[in-house]
Amino acid sequence: MAYQMPKSCCFCAILVLVFAVQLTEVEGECTKIVGRCSVADCSYDCSRYAKGVHAKEWNCDFFGLCTCKFDKPPPGSQEPACNIGIGLCNHECDESCCNAKCVSKYKDTGVGKCFVDFGKEYCLCSYSR
Repeated sequence: MAYQMPKSCCFCAILVLVFAVQLTEVEGECTKIVGRCSVADCSYDCSRYAKGVHAKEWNCDFFGLCTCKFDKPPPGSQEPACNIGIGLCNHECDESCCNAKCVSKYKDTGVGKCFVDFGKEYCLCSYSR
């Protein structure tokens, strides 16, 4: 005879799953490039970037640019509100390559564009959360 789970255990399992889904963050994390690390204090800039968001972490790994990771998109930002650097644009990877990289990472909302700033041509991926 096969073991059958009592109905109360099934109910508890379903209840736990419902609460887990309810607690899942809908908006998700949002990264934003806010300036050059050599010119400003990145940790300070991220912590003071916008009211209503919490800077979870920051780094200067993307070619010395201050990249903040927030708990949600900053309020009042234009859509798409989030952006992240995903490489350089050059003869090996032009704007269509940049866009393809971004779309592969953020399928529904990603748009990749090449832009020149701080002396380099960057591939910037903008996306919504």
